[in-house]
Amino acid sequence: MGMSPTLSSALGPLASAVDDDVRDLCVTGDGQVWRNDGRGFVTTNIIVDPREARRIGVGLVETAGGRVDDARPLGDAALAGQVRVHVVLPPVARDGAIVTLRFPRHIPVTTEDYRLDSEWDWGELVNQSILITGATGSGKTTLLELLMSRIPNTERVLVIEDIPEISPRHPHAVFLCTRVANAEGSGQVAMGALVRESLRMSPDRIVLGEVRGAEIIDLLLALTAGHPGLSSLHARTLDEVPERLTALGMIAGCDPVTIARLATVAFDRIIHCERTESGIRLSKGVLRRVGDALEMLR
Repeated sequence: MGMSPTLSSALGPLASAVDDDVRDLCVTGDGQVWRNDGRGFVTTNIIVDPREARRIGVGLVETAGGRVDDARPLGDAALAGQVRVHVVLPPVARDGAIVTLRFPRHIPVTTEDYRLDSEWDWGELVNQSILITGATGSGKTTLLELLMSRIPNTERVLVIEDIPEISPRHPHAVFLCTRVANAEGSGQVAMGALVRESLRMSPDRIVLGEVRGAEIIDLLLALTAGHPGLSSLHARTLDEVPERLTALGMIAGCDPVTIARLATVAFDRIIHCERTESGIRLSKGVLRRVGDALEMLR
C-alpha cells in the first residue's frame, strides 16, 4: 500500500503491518496488534508500549484535525480522507489506549465480486432509493460506493457522513460532515441538520453514509419528498431491519405507525450484505406495512 510520509510517520511501528490487503488494524490495551484482511483477525508480531500506543492514537487523530485527550478520551477521524481511526484512552479503556484503524479497499469492486440470492438487474437499482444493511465489516460501504458509481454523471450527489469514509467514483459528489460541539458546548452540526441543509443544495441524490439515530426521520422525509437516495444501517439479518428502523424512529419521538408509512414509501429496496467464506452474499427485501407494523417481504 502506498502511504504518504505523513501517514507512515504517524503510524509508527504499525506501518509495517499495512499492505494492499489489510482492512482493519487494531491495537488492544495490552499493546498487541491485530490485523484483518477480510478473513478474520489474527495477531501480528508487533507489540507496542502503552505510552507508544497512546502517542500513536492521539497523533493519528490530531493529524486528521481531531481531538482526543484526557478531557475527551474518545476520538475518531479520517486520515487522507479514507483511513478511519478510532481511539479510546484510559480510564475509559481499562488496560491502555485502544486504537482501531479501518483501511479502504484498493481494488475497485465490481458486480462480479458478489454472490447473489437470485438473478439481479443492476441497472434497475440505479433509479431506486436503497437501504443497505449488514453487520459491521460486511461490506455495506463498499456496496454503497459501487451503486454510486453507476449514478449518471449528469446528476449531483450530496454525501452526508459522520466521518469521511465514502470514496465514490462519481464526478459530481459533494461531501458534508458532522461536527461535534467545541469545549464551550457550541458549534455542533448534527446529521439531521445536514440532511435538511442538503435539500437546499439542488441534489439529484442524497447519500447518508450510515443511519444511527434520530436523523432517520429527516432522511425518510427527504426521500418521501421525491429525492432518491442511498443509506446504510447496521442489522444482522433482513428480518431485523423493520425493528431497527422502528426503534431509531422512536428515539426521534416518532410513533411506529408513522415510521412504517414513511419507510415503505422512502425505500424501494433493502439490500442485505453478509460476509461468508466464499465472499459477500447479497439478498434483497422490500418493506411492507401490515396493519400498523413494518415488515420485510423477501
